[in-house]
Amino acid sequence: MHTAKRGLVALFGMVASATLTVSPFGATIRDDVPDSAYLALGALADFTPVGVFVNSWGYTGCGILIAPDWVLTAAHMLDAATSGTFTINGTAYTSSSIFRDPGWTGNVFAGNDFGLMHLGTPVTNVTPAALYTGTLDGQIATYVGYGFTGTGLTGWRTLDNQRRAFQNVIDGNFNVPALLFGSDFDNPHATNDSSWGSVLPLLLEGCVAPGDSGGGVFVTNGSQYVLAGVISFVAATDGNANADYGDFSGADSIASALPWINSIVPEPSISALALGGGFMALGFRRLNKRRRLTPETASVQTLRGGRTL
Repeated sequence: MHTAKRGLVALFGMVASATLTVSPFGATIRDDVPDSAYLALGALADFTPVGVFVNSWGYTGCGILIAPDWVLTAAHMLDAATSGTFTINGTAYTSSSIFRDPGWTGNVFAGNDFGLMHLGTPVTNVTPAALYTGTLDGQIATYVGYGFTGTGLTGWRTLDNQRRAFQNVIDGNFNVPALLFGSDFDNPHATNDSSWGSVLPLLLEGCVAPGDSGGGVFVTNGSQYVLAGVISFVAATDGNANADYGDFSGADSIASALPWINSIVPEPSISALALGGGFMALGFRRLNKRRRLTPETASVQTLRGGRTL
């Protein structure tokens, strides 16, 4: 069971090498469900817009194609960067310019963790993700990213650079309902490792982990998967944000960033918006208040690869 932690601890991942401890990870999964099920979900064509992003000084994470020549990622992936490379469908594309949301402060709990990369050459063989700005509370979200994996018992472990996806109910907002949303990783073996919503995990429940930064959070709108958020951080109340059972997946809502995205990306270039309930500031109620997760009671780790800061 997680206990409250005094103050906030910010940690960063490390570059995979022969001499450094590795920490650019992807999703962790249930220990009682085969990894092949998560790989199969991640392999769906709907998630092809999610690719691998590497910035100019080697930090590795993810990005999402939202127009033929535009990639959406996390702002912290662009900190101190001058350029980036986006690999999708086996082809690498180089940026011609990069942009960070002007509201980004470096604090993931304050939201606005959005970045944009303009590609020098458009992607012609992948359909960009459609953006969703409808209501999210209680929806089943699919989190998609690349990197290391592990289980809820072990935390991060193995690197294979494959695209995985997991599903979780959106049932929290880190007390910033207009900007953030999230899910907790329910433990199938212990109900006291659940903080938000139902204590029962979904079949393909999981948690984001370092290396998933900039990856996509999708919901269904009719029969279509649409992009609702960008993966930003993993958080914990036990002082160890290692994406094990009880930890929290944190993401920034597309709805909050849409005005900024439209100010940078030529509007006709963006895939048709899936409005769902229409453009709105997202407001979530906390469905279970047994533990209150705030910047003061959580440890947090941004999900990029790179050298320890």
